[in-house]
Amino acid sequence: MSAKFLRFNVDGKGERSGFVYNNEIYDITDVVGTDFNNIIKDGRINDKLFLDGLKNSTVKKKPIGVSFQDACRNQKINGISLRIPIFPPEVWGVGVTYKKNRDLHEEDLKVQKNKYEGLYDYVYNSTRPEIFFKALPHHCVGPHEDFTIRKDSSCTIVEAELACVLNKNAEIVAFTAANDITAWDIELECPLFLNYAKIFNGGCFLGPSLVPAIELENPLSLDVTCMLFRDGKQLFVKKGNTKNLKRKLDELTKYLTVDRSIQDGAVLCTGTAVGIPSDLSCKRKDIVSIDLEEIGLLINKAK
Repeated sequence: MSAKFLRFNVDGKGERSGFVYNNEIYDITDVVGTDFNNIIKDGRINDKLFLDGLKNSTVKKKPIGVSFQDACRNQKINGISLRIPIFPPEVWGVGVTYKKNRDLHEEDLKVQKNKYEGLYDYVYNSTRPEIFFKALPHHCVGPHEDFTIRKDSSCTIVEAELACVLNKNAEIVAFTAANDITAWDIELECPLFLNYAKIFNGGCFLGPSLVPAIELENPLSLDVTCMLFRDGKQLFVKKGNTKNLKRKLDELTKYLTVDRSIQDGAVLCTGTAVGIPSDLSCKRKDIVSIDLEEIGLLINKAK
C-alpha cells in the first residue's frame, strides 16, 4: 500500500495533518502544519528522503488509533473525521478521455436526436484534448461532505476520476480521487453551457488522500469502482481502470499550460474512468462512493 497524506479533524483539537503508512494514520501536524500546499511548494511531498524519514519515524510514533480504511468508511469514528486533503487554488477537468464515457454520451445524443450528435466522437479523436475550468476551493468538498444537485438540473451524473496534483511548473507531484459532478441535461442542451453544468458549490469532491507521485509505480493501471446507493439499497456498481485513459498524463499537463500559468496545488481531473449512466442520475440523499486503488474510498451524499 502506498504512503499517503491526509487531513483529519479530532473532536476538541481541530484540524490535523496525517501520514498513512501500512494502513495506520500518524499525526504529522508538527512537521507540515495543517496545509499540504507548503510541502507542494517546497517539493517535499514528492521527495524520497522526506518520505523515507516519515516512514522511519512511524517505528517510534504512535498511530492515532483509527485505521485509514475505517476512517474512509465512517463519517466519524472515535471522534476522528476525514477532511478534504487539499484546498486547490484551481481545479481543471479533461473531457472524453475514455472510450466508454464517449460512447455513453453519444448514445444519449442519439436517443434524443440531438443536433450535436458526433461532438464527443470528435473530441475523443481530436489531437487537442478538451480542457475546461472546474472549480475554485469553495466549490470543492471532501470525504463524507454533501455534494450539490443544481436546482436548475434534472439530470446530475457522477464521474469518477483520477486527479493529478501539480506544482506551478506543471509537474505531477501527487494523485487523488475526484468526482466531477455534472449537470448532464444542461451540457446536453448546449455545449456552450458547460460552465453551468460543471462549476457550482459542492460540484467537485476530492480525497480521501494525496499519494505522492513517486509512490505510484504506474498511475495508469489503477482499478476504479463507482457505486450509487438510494434508500439504503445499492442501485449501481461498476468497475473501470485508468489503463483505459486514451491520453498520456504529460500530454494533458502540456495542453493545460500552453500560455497559461498555474499555481502550486492546482488539480487536474483526467476524465471519467467510471460514469453512472444518465438514466441513474443522482437524487437528493443519494450516496455515491468512489474507490480508487491506492488512493482510497471517497463517500459523499447528495443534498
